[in-house]
Amino acid sequence: MQHGVRLTLAYDGTDFAGFVKQVDQRTVQGVLCEAAERICGHSVTVRAASRTDSGVHALAQVAAFATSRELSPRRWQLALNRYLPPDVSVRAAFACDPTYAPRFDAQDKTYRYLFHLGEARDPVLRSFAWHLGPLIRRRKPGLDLAAMHQTCALLEGTHDFKAFRGSGDQREITVRTLLRVQLLPSFNNNPELLALEVHGTAFMLNMVRIIAGTLIDVGRGQLRTEVVSSLLSEKGDRRSGGMTAPPHGLTLVAMTLGGLAAKASRSGP
Repeated sequence: MQHGVRLTLAYDGTDFAGFVKQVDQRTVQGVLCEAAERICGHSVTVRAASRTDSGVHALAQVAAFATSRELSPRRWQLALNRYLPPDVSVRAAFACDPTYAPRFDAQDKTYRYLFHLGEARDPVLRSFAWHLGPLIRRRKPGLDLAAMHQTCALLEGTHDFKAFRGSGDQREITVRTLLRVQLLPSFNNNPELLALEVHGTAFMLNMVRIIAGTLIDVGRGQLRTEVVSSLLSEKGDRRSGGMTAPPHGLTLVAMTLGGLAAKASRSGP
């Protein structure tokens, strides 16, 4: 008999080549499969809600797998954490259907991008925030936050984000809905930190990183808000947009599940 296990994961993506398993690369999916297989005694396929890129972190990634081994959720959490490396942790475990697919159950996700505005580098933040000192130290008084807030407002809503995806993303449908795009100055009461939070129903490859880089280009006067507005259409050209922010400043911080139940209720009995 097969049993399903759903996990909420946190990980430091610094030393991972992304979530998805790759040959001769250390990945989150890879180490999770190894830990689960030591407990299950058979091969395991782990499915995730989000395929985070190399260097990207997570506080609330959702993953699941099927197994013939039956344990309580609490025992799964303890057993997996025993075998997982220090940069990955199972924050919670739940029973689920063996065929459960987190990717289709995620109704929305929230990503946070962290910028470090201090002139000097901070070694403690080097793996989790993009240090902007070299980009903005000659600009007085720094970033134009008013223009950046204005751009955030433009990005909210349903638009064609064709110009905000990485070159490796070839999906035909590029319309996405962003429910909230918000800048948070003095994040965590630190005046040197600026956070960008993007809450949406679905994302494309590098989309949040491109939004983050675009906002910095707006803030330092390299890109006008009007140009960003013109990019939000099917005619938008990635080459006319802003830079792509580095991956280490990005964290998947929250996810709302329930998409499968909502779909079932709409389809009716």
